[in-house]
Amino acid sequence: MQIAAYANQDVPSSHYRAYQPMIELDRRGHQIDLRLTAADLEGPLPECEVAFLARYREPEARELVRALQAQGTTVVWDCDDDVVSVRLDGDAEAQAYLADLREMIQLVDVVTTTRDELGDIFLREGARAVITIPNYLAAPNLGLGRRHHEGIVIGWIAWIDHQKDWDLLGLDEVFKELLDRHEDLHVESVGPIDLRLGGDRYNRRPTVTFPELGPAIAGFDIGIAPLATEIEANFSRSDIKLKEYAVAGVPWLASPIGPYEGMGEEQGGRLVGDDDWFDAVDQLVRDGRGRRKLAKKGQRWGREHVLAHHVDVWEEVFYEAVELSGRRVT
Repeated sequence: MQIAAYANQDVPSSHYRAYQPMIELDRRGHQIDLRLTAADLEGPLPECEVAFLARYREPEARELVRALQAQGTTVVWDCDDDVVSVRLDGDAEAQAYLADLREMIQLVDVVTTTRDELGDIFLREGARAVITIPNYLAAPNLGLGRRHHEGIVIGWIAWIDHQKDWDLLGLDEVFKELLDRHEDLHVESVGPIDLRLGGDRYNRRPTVTFPELGPAIAGFDIGIAPLATEIEANFSRSDIKLKEYAVAGVPWLASPIGPYEGMGEEQGGRLVGDDDWFDAVDQLVRDGRGRRKLAKKGQRWGREHVLAHHVDVWEEVFYEAVELSGRRVT
């Protein structure tokens, strides 16, 4: 199959939803035309049976979709976040964004996303068809050894939207008390969030590139993934963070909602209620044997979700998209 993929290389999710899947599809023998910048939206049209657009919704992107469909190309649009709910009550700029988004959702032949709950949102916004593809672990972040360090490091890989989770759950006071109790404890955040812990045992690292993500996680002893129930978008998130912690041999603690509901020790971690973060972290910090047992279970589970073993999922989606659009693969 001939597939053209449009994805902005500056958007972190593009690696999970476009670049890495296309690399694996290329290895399967498909002809892949990967277009990495927004400028490519206005470039010459590719000769392809399927065009895949990750998150784009700008006027140039919608014009591209129309041109591709006019030449007989099936168009698949992908989004792995609830970009609808977070803007429903927003200002004029948010409403303009939603208008563009809805037009794109209704224009393309098929929408792909990570979870059924998110797919339902896109169906309500007028999508013709939605297919769910979970996020898988990509090759650049596999097979890494643990990074040696002093003490015990609790880490969180988090984008700026998770600042509200930290604040709503009151975790700054929880972790300040934990740092006071455990002299060998260190906390590290990776990304634009600020945990406001102060002192020389909190390391606030900037956003890392996708190939640097695995090495960053390899320096954690415990990974956390707190989600506040008050944030609607949390219920349709991906579970990729726990997969990345687990495959790296890092036991995790996470909120029991959305993508993490039903997970536990067989996946390498434990679920934590809103008011139980101090006790859960304190117990795991003290229990080295427990951490090692969780790490082994997590690695076994994580290896089941490596992208290279699930390329057929992406492959089948594109064939199904062509069938749904009523076009033919030559």
